[in-house]
Amino acid sequence: MIPRIVLSVCILAAAGAVRNPTTRIGASPVAARTPTTAPAAPATTQPAMDPRVAFARETIARHIEEMRRQQNAVKVAYIDLNREISESPARFVLIADVRLTLQNIISRLNQARDDKDIRAVVLNIGDTDFNLAQAQELRDAISALRRDGKRVFVYSDSYDTASYIAASASRDICLPEGGEIVIPGVSINMLFAKGLLDLIGVKADYVQIGRYKGADEQFTRTGPSREMRQEVDKILDGIFQQIVDGIACHRNISNADVTDMINGVFLPAKLARQRGFVDHLVDQDDLRNLLKKELSREIDLVHDYGLPQREPVDFSNPLALLSLLMKRPSPQEAARPSVALIYVEGLIVDGESGDSLFSGGEIGSEDLRKSLRVAVRDDSVKAIVLRVDSPGGSAGASEVIYQAVRRAAAAKPLVVSIGSTGASGGYYVACAGNYIFADPAAIVGSIGVVGGKFVLKDLFGKIGINTESFIRGNNADLFSFSRTFTEQQRRLVTEWMQRTYDQFVDRVMATRKGRIRDIDEVAHGRIFLAQQARALGMVDELGGLDKAIAHAARQAQLAPGSYDVRVIPSTKSVLDLLRGEDPDASLPLRPKIQGDMAQWLSLFGRSESRMLKMQLRLVQMMQSRPVALVAPYIFTIN
Repeated sequence: MIPRIVLSVCILAAAGAVRNPTTRIGASPVAARTPTTAPAAPATTQPAMDPRVAFARETIARHIEEMRRQQNAVKVAYIDLNREISESPARFVLIADVRLTLQNIISRLNQARDDKDIRAVVLNIGDTDFNLAQAQELRDAISALRRDGKRVFVYSDSYDTASYIAASASRDICLPEGGEIVIPGVSINMLFAKGLLDLIGVKADYVQIGRYKGADEQFTRTGPSREMRQEVDKILDGIFQQIVDGIACHRNISNADVTDMINGVFLPAKLARQRGFVDHLVDQDDLRNLLKKELSREIDLVHDYGLPQREPVDFSNPLALLSLLMKRPSPQEAARPSVALIYVEGLIVDGESGDSLFSGGEIGSEDLRKSLRVAVRDDSVKAIVLRVDSPGGSAGASEVIYQAVRRAAAAKPLVVSIGSTGASGGYYVACAGNYIFADPAAIVGSIGVVGGKFVLKDLFGKIGINTESFIRGNNADLFSFSRTFTEQQRRLVTEWMQRTYDQFVDRVMATRKGRIRDIDEVAHGRIFLAQQARALGMVDELGGLDKAIAHAARQAQLAPGSYDVRVIPSTKSVLDLLRGEDPDASLPLRPKIQGDMAQWLSLFGRSESRMLKMQLRLVQMMQSRPVALVAPYIFTIN
């Protein structure tokens, strides 16, 4: 809105010009009183309006029109998702956390939904990188906006499977005329390394409990077993059907037409509009004109809607930059009650979390235990949500976290939200909660155990290295890399793993008894999509993180809008690193020095490199923790 003082100045200037039409602003009064020409003869018609008076009147009219236009303009929230979406916020930041998290996006969409000043939302998906479960959660948030009467305009230069699934809930999907929708279907890429191990002289000596477990097959076989193939086919069928059903339902298009579109892979923009897959053919630069046309009003676009204001950074001032680096992230206010959000993301390992050379993200048992302790002891925290996105990991670490979750659940309402994966150790941890939500595309289950070692004797022989073992005790070389298990050792390892499996089953039935009817139906390493897992009693309700937070708040008798969501642990600053302080007592503050391996692995693509890093980290972990609760196979779904 034009400030009132500006308008007042314009009015005063105009009035002055009318009273003294020969006076120019800044001219000498004396000069103004001295006529430059002889007096004119009396005019027979009205004198022409002084140009300065006309200019002043025109300026006033223009300002009034601008004020009216802005008063009549509708506010439209603009949210840019043009980068990778992460599950959890950064553990450490230099200046500001620029990571885009799923919870942050949904929170901003919910804010726009409840904001009475916001008429519509523009969501720029762009080159966003997210998985199927995250896409479904975004789609649900868009649906909630539309149910509350807000229009949602989704724009992208082109759409892939995940981005189109998220956009499909909108009735205003925008695409440039030269753009396209590319949905090639669903594929699962798996790696089998036995051929490589044979080539270099490495033998994987593994034992598994649960015939569907299959976590050793990536190292012991050159292709999938019949049981593994059966499980993979089941997952693929379920995911493909979810994609087809979801698009057909939200776009009001037949399943047959959606299937035809997927089988054709590439759908050009004009044809996509004809078939009802998009609504507007528009370039990004013409979005404002489209909004004005569709909303029939002037547009007041609110950029970066829902993001906190950032302080300007003077990079030319070293002291100012140093001060900014030393500044801690703003603490979350504890004046209002809160729901604590704790992430269990990545491979589950013993001790503290760390981003090692080969890790695709991991969470340490000690860190989870401390985070839960902080949430329980903080009186402002009224409920806890545990967000699980993990294929499992160390059996010992999973048990430590399970016990910590049970203690927390006894003290406060604790709800679990499973993202894309809650398998093996991930499900072991999840079933400790009082109530489990899961995204429809989440992979759940894998109740089984795998363990073993890699024997490197032949490899060492190939490169001229001899080994000699000196032992005291019959089985001191049980996990030696220089020899395979003896029959006695294999029996000992199998018995140990069977006890771990039995404990896994006991932990599940301790909290899911009465909901899981037949443990044998869901155990033995089987995996399920969340829809089937719900029917079997493994999860309680289908839904994303937002639903889980709302449910936890209701359990704590918190009214909507009366509480905050607080992530534990909080993000750490440079000052925390230098001091070694840990306000939440939750994370190691001195990160490990990294090498260049991650850069080389990134050449395979984001999802493939993450899978490779996690595979390598699992091998590294099992050298010290040979019994693991890990998903039957770590794969990437395209």
